[in-house]
Amino acid sequence: MDRTDTVVLGLTIAAVVIVPGLANSFLSQYGYPWVGSAVWALGYGVGVVYIWYQWIRPLDISAPEGVGRAPDDDAKD
Repeated sequence: MDRTDTVVLGLTIAAVVIVPGLANSFLSQYGYPWVGSAVWALGYGVGVVYIWYQWIRPLDISAPEGVGRAPDDDAKD
């Protein structure tokens, strides 16, 4: 992992975990617990979608070429 990836990972963690958590805490302290919970849920939800879209979706997790089931295996199922 190079320096740019480390910075992006740190900023993503800050944006997804720390910012919504602090916003929830401050809003709850000031008498807006429902708003704080909504900000927390929205922040985590957007973060999960972002992480999926940016890092998980582009992964090629298919089987290597030429690897598969033998034709005889279909008859056994």
